[in-house]
Amino acid sequence: MADRTSSKSLPKGVLVRSGSIQIYFERKGKAYNITLPHPATAEGIATAAKIRNQLIVKAEWGILTDRDIIEARGDVVEDEHQAIINKNDVLFQDLAQKFLDRCDANADTKRGYLRILDHHWMPTLALTPIHKITNDAIWGLINERDFQTAKTLNNSLIPLRGVFEMALSSKVILDNPMAGIENKKVQMGIPDPFSREEMNALLEWMSKNLVDDERFYHWYFEFAFWTGCRPSEMFALNDTTDVDWFNNTFRVNKSRVRGREKNVTKMHNARDVYLNDRSKKALEDLVSFKKNEGYRGNHLMICPKTYEPFTNERAPRIRFQRALKACGIRPRPAYNTRHTYATMLLMDGVNPILWLIN
Repeated sequence: MADRTSSKSLPKGVLVRSGSIQIYFERKGKAYNITLPHPATAEGIATAAKIRNQLIVKAEWGILTDRDIIEARGDVVEDEHQAIINKNDVLFQDLAQKFLDRCDANADTKRGYLRILDHHWMPTLALTPIHKITNDAIWGLINERDFQTAKTLNNSLIPLRGVFEMALSSKVILDNPMAGIENKKVQMGIPDPFSREEMNALLEWMSKNLVDDERFYHWYFEFAFWTGCRPSEMFALNDTTDVDWFNNTFRVNKSRVRGREKNVTKMHNARDVYLNDRSKKALEDLVSFKKNEGYRGNHLMICPKTYEPFTNERAPRIRFQRALKACGIRPRPAYNTRHTYATMLLMDGVNPILWLIN
């Protein structure tokens, strides 16, 4: 058979050379080029693509072994003590990958799930047929991991539950071994807003001490304190389409996380926010700033150093912590500007409950 190394009819990473089938892939900085013992037929090519996908999954999880490569080549492994996995069994790693592929969470959450699975569950469960994983086995793993906090455990159980729920929906298992494994109780923190006096002191310090382009951060926090927006919501604000200057409101219906635009907020609820005199003045100053710098995009918030939309909240946070220290105010996260806004609504006789859940 002629070589077909460049044929578009072959699956990705599958080559036919001198009558032999080869598979190729790269993962985690390492290249793999493996010649398989299968004939260069349509059936053999399909089998090669399947084997390649299986090896890629193992490589991504960091559990690809020399034995896997040897077996793929069709060589005999002389290790009578090595467990032989029934090829008809669906492994935990297979359902874990399926769960990640079908999970509708955002990219950051999915990366978190991957890290949790890779660190806590894959080293022990990856090559175990999922129908053989018992409730007792999972309890044993939880006890072995010795999670330091209840919150860490609860977060680690989320993707694990997802994997077994995927197995149930796929009818790979009939009973869920996670039954009875509940989240531990976590002590909830209390809101820690700034007082109105603290807020005014911080904003006054910023107004006096942040000069030139740095004045942006004074307007930024004036806007944050008087609207209660999350940083991700502020970064996504479009001053052309989101602001209703006639009615003194703006609409929050999207977010910007790590430089990626999302057409939803954190809680998937849109809302309209009223502009008072101070937040409206801050908004006007922010719009003027970006126009003076020649920014042609529609993002309201642009970094005064790069004149580009923000990718994270590090720069505002640094200025906020500097102001806290200069004013001698007890340290709290910049995010607590949101708590402060809710508190001021309550003190002014406005019910903030519906606003808070959004």
